[in-house]
Amino acid sequence: MRASQVPNACSLLSLAMLFLPVTGTSKQNIPRLKLSYKDLQLSNSCIPFLGSTEGLDFRTLLLDEERGRLLVGAKDHIFLLNLVDLNKNVKKIYWPAAKEKLELCKLAGKDAHTECANFIRVLQPYNRTHVYVCGTGAFHPLCGYIELGTHKEETMFRLDTQNLESGRLKCPFDPQQPFASVMADEYLYAGTASDFLGKDTALTRSLGPSHDHHYIRTDISEHYWLTGKIPNIYSFFFFFFLIFF
Repeated sequence: MRASQVPNACSLLSLAMLFLPVTGTSKQNIPRLKLSYKDLQLSNSCIPFLGSTEGLDFRTLLLDEERGRLLVGAKDHIFLLNLVDLNKNVKKIYWPAAKEKLELCKLAGKDAHTECANFIRVLQPYNRTHVYVCGTGAFHPLCGYIELGTHKEETMFRLDTQNLESGRLKCPFDPQQPFASVMADEYLYAGTASDFLGKDTALTRSLGPSHDHHYIRTDISEHYWLTGKIPNIYSFFFFFFLIFF
């Protein structure tokens, strides 16, 4: 296998740069820092991640700097990595889409390899012991909770498969759709498409403390809300916080 096919810290750093907020119009939405894969390799500051050689399409990162770990969302997998040594005690959760959803996805004309799978798009810290996770589920998004334990020394890394819930309006159907989310005080704020075809986009608030599970979404809007014709999706989240906090 060629070196460029092996997932590593350089690739993860490149992915992280995609999530840096930028300002200005869509034509000006370029990274503040841009490094090629080769530049990162030559910097001698990257540690290869050897936990998987399957090319799992890494998409989502959640950094837990306090406890020295990094959660990585990929195709059908969630990894828990040690920041000191990415290859030390690697843990992973295998979470594929249901077989019947895979078949429906392929019958709808979607690609079996690049679309009909469970691409992890949401990894948000829910509280001290749990992370909220959502995947596209072969165009049938699902969400759930990963239990991590309280202390750094604990080895817990488990998806609660008994309490999965619909990911509609929390996670995109299509792994390629524009999307953003943030968790605050146990509320999940998301900007995503609400339907299979991606024609209706919305900003939503869901979850929250157990005594206050109210679901809120913006009115049905034009598709350009999340496709770049509006200057910056982060502006919408700022507006959203002003309304609901």
